[in-house]
Amino acid sequence: MARLKRSCIDDLRARVNIYDVVSPYVTLKKAGAKWKGLSPFNAEKTPSFHVDPAKNLYYCFSSGQGGDIFKFVQTKENLSFFEAVETLAHRFGITLEYEDDGRPQVALSLRKELFDIHEAATEHFYACFLRTDAGGKFIRDYWERQRKFTPALAKEFKIGWAPADGGGLLEVLLKRRISLESLQASGLFYYREGERDPARGRPRFRGRLMIPIRDIQSRVIAFTARQTEHTPKDDASHEAKYVNSPETPLFRKSDILFNLDRAHAPVREAGRFILVEGQLDALRCWSVGLTSAVAPQGTAITENQFALMRRYAGRVDCLLDGDSAGQKAALRALPLALKAGLEIRYLMLPPEADPDELLLEKGAAALADLDRTALSAMAFAMRSLLPSANPSAREKADALRSLFEMLAQSDSAILRDDYLAEACRLAGVERTAAERELARFLARPVQRQAPPPPDSSPNNGPSSTSDNPASFNDKLTTAEYELLVLGFHYESLMPAIAQLVDPQWIDSSGWAGRVLDRCLAAHREDAWPGADHLDELLETDEERRLLANLRSRPFQADDPIQAVNECIKAIFEKYYRRELSQLKTRLANTPLTEKSALAVLSARLKEVQQILRLPPKLPPGE
Repeated sequence: MARLKRSCIDDLRARVNIYDVVSPYVTLKKAGAKWKGLSPFNAEKTPSFHVDPAKNLYYCFSSGQGGDIFKFVQTKENLSFFEAVETLAHRFGITLEYEDDGRPQVALSLRKELFDIHEAATEHFYACFLRTDAGGKFIRDYWERQRKFTPALAKEFKIGWAPADGGGLLEVLLKRRISLESLQASGLFYYREGERDPARGRPRFRGRLMIPIRDIQSRVIAFTARQTEHTPKDDASHEAKYVNSPETPLFRKSDILFNLDRAHAPVREAGRFILVEGQLDALRCWSVGLTSAVAPQGTAITENQFALMRRYAGRVDCLLDGDSAGQKAALRALPLALKAGLEIRYLMLPPEADPDELLLEKGAAALADLDRTALSAMAFAMRSLLPSANPSAREKADALRSLFEMLAQSDSAILRDDYLAEACRLAGVERTAAERELARFLARPVQRQAPPPPDSSPNNGPSSTSDNPASFNDKLTTAEYELLVLGFHYESLMPAIAQLVDPQWIDSSGWAGRVLDRCLAAHREDAWPGADHLDELLETDEERRLLANLRSRPFQADDPIQAVNECIKAIFEKYYRRELSQLKTRLANTPLTEKSALAVLSARLKEVQQILRLPPKLPPGE
């Protein structure tokens, strides 16, 4: 890929305001010349996240995270530096330029291709929805007559149709020259293990209504597919009413709320979310003007999803089905809401009632009726936990023990006391006794899992997070690490090192080897950004922290060239001695009858022995 112009990155940093980058993720309130809100990185109840538009920087006191527009997007969306640049350029309509010929080009990272795939798939499924063939007529009839939604809503949300035969989506994407890696990672197709032909993918979704799932920036990242009578019998998930896209680099269903991209703005005015069970319930809410509705992705609501809501509002109204399953789901949500610091209320539907049908019949007025009879968190809990209108003392004690488990999730003693007082009043329990029981419950030793041992896996680099220079150095003194130290402190030697060191020699199982490999590749390709702009080459916070430590410590070599040559020799010899050992093992295990194989192995053995006698090195005075 061509090298991105430095001036282009600087221009993007200057033109894009940090407030505009952060505000889709966090509800910000004015604090003098700055802004503040709840951390987008941690679940918290007191705002510790600060944005400074004058400096175009942010800082989060609860997590210690801070930086500019690129760092925020990198951290929040788990992107590399270049992927963050692509994301911001796309979001703010700024063209990226590259050094090779100065012409605008599109950077083809995996994430960008996945976004392109989902955008193309959304348009394709919607076009299929509008077709005049039998399939198109069927799905529009299903949408309008059976589900009683309007064509305008289908257009607004780009509701689609995946024909029973697959509909030609793969052919559309192949014409765009989408890579096999991206097609496989998208989750839209099945491929056999080891398949190398991108045209041999089989569509995951067939004969289903397609509902796009969007991230907070309104980019399609997945689909929910609703079963219809046209869903083929040979569909691997034929019996499932709803099927989600599998988890991908873009989509983790436990971290995404359907319709949050549209709902978060109305929520700021309403001060509350409406939590419904599924996507079609959320669409029904939207269609009748209840624009603050969100839904989990076909599974039970998760702690992460409640924490996500807490960033935008302090209250959530739960509108779930009136049947037994809906009520159980509502009760499971209670401790998670308490843990997130949310005030949760329950809009109670009659038994067997369905939010979709109720809203279809009465519109937004139905919510006003339910709002008047809404139950508080404790009222709902006591109604659910107490089995009868006249519970026994034992039943009350059992209900309170279950309630204590929920209250323990809240870290506010004031809220716990208020909740307990209400629960005692509703259950007819003496409050002082209940307070003593709760205090004993909270004082019990908590069964905690022992922390995992330090990860010594060679693929994860150092496990220590200490900034102590001694421990830092003790764990990382490999030849790759030492060469990295020398390269950063004697930067002028790096181009020559890059030409000498073969990439395959580098042991990339540790962080130092991975960073060294990227740095030398940048020098070989004339794409070195300079030591002050290393975010472009670093992929994890661990790498950034360790490299900052490395660069900040004083260092001086008596003879830098000799030190570099010793490191290169160590890396070179380690690689070829490993190959030598493997060759000897293969020779010992090869039958004497396989003469041609023995001859090849023997020849390579002698060649490696000869190579080892002549390690590469920088000439004096380099």
